[in-house]
Amino acid sequence: MTLPLRFKLPFGLWLGLWLCMAALVCWQAWPQQIERGCWLDEWPFEAGCEAWPANSERAEAPEVFQRQLQANVGDAHAYARLTHAWWLQEDARAQSLLTQARKLAPYDPRLLAVLATFSLEQNDWPVAAQTLVQMVERGNAEARKPLMALMLDPATQDAVLAQLNADSRWLDVMLASIDPKAPPAMLQRFVSEGHALGIVRTGTVLNMVDKLKRSGDWMDAYTLWVALRQKVDSDLNNPGFDQRSLRRGFDWEWPQQPASRRGMRVNQVPASPRAGSMLEVELTARAALPQAMVSQTLVLLGERYRFKGKYMSDRMRTKQGLTWALRCGNGGDRWAQTPDLVETQRQWQNFEIEFRVPQECYGVVRLQLETAAPWEARAGISGQVYFDDFELKPLSTATAND
Repeated sequence: MTLPLRFKLPFGLWLGLWLCMAALVCWQAWPQQIERGCWLDEWPFEAGCEAWPANSERAEAPEVFQRQLQANVGDAHAYARLTHAWWLQEDARAQSLLTQARKLAPYDPRLLAVLATFSLEQNDWPVAAQTLVQMVERGNAEARKPLMALMLDPATQDAVLAQLNADSRWLDVMLASIDPKAPPAMLQRFVSEGHALGIVRTGTVLNMVDKLKRSGDWMDAYTLWVALRQKVDSDLNNPGFDQRSLRRGFDWEWPQQPASRRGMRVNQVPASPRAGSMLEVELTARAALPQAMVSQTLVLLGERYRFKGKYMSDRMRTKQGLTWALRCGNGGDRWAQTPDLVETQRQWQNFEIEFRVPQECYGVVRLQLETAAPWEARAGISGQVYFDDFELKPLSTATAND
């Protein structure tokens, strides 16, 4: 194929035309690129930016942003920076410009900070809560403190709760960064509703349950525990040790001792040849034992109860053995305990005790495995003990009198 005569130009002429066009474009665009670079502070070491203050100093010179808006009226970044600069100088124009600026840059962090401050100053709690939530979800750590203040204030809690939905990503972050001095009972509603929506992790809920327990808010803690577990046994949780213990909340708990000073090891092991699992407590005699080797916090609203179970021991070297003791939830002395559990030569034996919950316990009791004699906890015990088939039942007045 041959080109028409009008296209048969020398290669050098074509190249010259393209170079001239490129030079014209560069000549027209270069000043604009220089100014754009100065505005974005991308070329801080180049000459030609003397008219532009450094980026760190521009908040003190709002006219810089006004100049940029005159050159580019649609620059959302400049609107946000100008609003923020006026706000820092307590200029009344900041509030009037805020609405227009947010239409162009609704989630600019500077504009969100200005809006949150204005809303808090005007006691506009719904807008303040919404804005602070948006800031936290976008990784603004400075917004956590004022948002937590709204969460802890009964007068503003509802405004923050209204921001919860199935897509919320801020609540778990806030609950995971709670000040240890913050009253956990004030945040119980957030944990309950967040858990119901599926936006709070199980570990976060358990942390709140433990905080409520430590602060003595037993019923709030237990309510949250029931909401977490959805199904709980009547009085004693996991009485047959068949479910893997969470070792927190109102489940079975035992301390983790360092390997170099381990006086015991606790595990849930198969109950073979029977179905299910059982609790194994291995005593090493290498170190002192904690007062509560295994324990569970119970909420008992009745007056009298019967506690029973099975145990089996092997090669236990002890003077008085172990016992399941009952204390109030906040500690104190034993007020009931099972008969001493001693060596059984790998034969299952039953134990049983009836008890009345003292009024000073306010319905919260600790059931815990201890040494029958306190001095043996310090001396250490060796051997293995197994427990299974626990049962805790309330007794009616007629049954208790039989």
